[in-house]
Amino acid sequence: MPDRPIDLDLRKLRYFVAVAERRHFGQAAVALHVTQPALSRQVRQLEHELRVELFTRSTREVSLTPAGEQFLRDAKALLAAAEAAQERARRIGAGDDALVVGFMLGTDVSLALNAFSARFPRVSIELVRLRWWSQARAILDGSVDVGFVRPPLEADGVDLLALYAEHLAAVLPIDHPRARDAKVDLAALTDDPVLEYAEAAEAWSAVWNADPRPDGTRPGHGPAFHDMEELLGYVRGGRGIAFVPSSVAAAFPRSDIAYVPVADVPPGPVSLAWNSSRPSHLVTSFVDTVHAAVRARGTT
Repeated sequence: MPDRPIDLDLRKLRYFVAVAERRHFGQAAVALHVTQPALSRQVRQLEHELRVELFTRSTREVSLTPAGEQFLRDAKALLAAAEAAQERARRIGAGDDALVVGFMLGTDVSLALNAFSARFPRVSIELVRLRWWSQARAILDGSVDVGFVRPPLEADGVDLLALYAEHLAAVLPIDHPRARDAKVDLAALTDDPVLEYAEAAEAWSAVWNADPRPDGTRPGHGPAFHDMEELLGYVRGGRGIAFVPSSVAAAFPRSDIAYVPVADVPPGPVSLAWNSSRPSHLVTSFVDTVHAAVRARGTT
């Protein structure tokens, strides 16, 4: 007979996340304003309920087990979903008309927002930055109502409306042999290790990191980065090159970095995404408005 699901206590999840992020029960207890023994009991109880060890404990350090690493990712998503649900309920209860719109760095949201605001001037819009490793999760857990994303998204329940596509640019140190080229082919970058988008899905990296190459070869792997500051630091330091959408390149001009358009990689897609299982008149209206704006722009 299968095990019955347990009712997860959000407080215990918060306690677990606090310890997991700090790798220290004492520091987590201070941050949570609870005693360390009480915090330890709550975490032990959570492990007992889950019937799995989340932490490896020693006299010197606390580390996550493989199960704990996975549970940390899931716990963060659950807490974000709970917070988003509370916020949606508060907004509806207060009679507020508000839409939370997510966006990826460099995505063009101005046309959509202007068109929607012209139709619904009383609806307030809150913008939330999305990351490549969490864009699908933000849509599914309700952290955002709609999002401007860069597919592919490996998630069921997310609907997509294709908007436009943008070319990739190679990010090179200014002293790279191809830094002065008007365009560059991937074959000319064969010897350069490529920085990796940290925590990106394999299918996502395949599109946005040109991996594998059109001829089937795979580039050497450089360090993983989480944001443009890390990317630029690695490139300047000669640790590898990177590929970014052209709009992102335009947002970070630097005298010691060259952004060279890549000639033999298809443009990457940008889409509008929303949760198909959570219908909302504002989301439907936003999608319809964006769709009409895209069609109108395409016919001019």
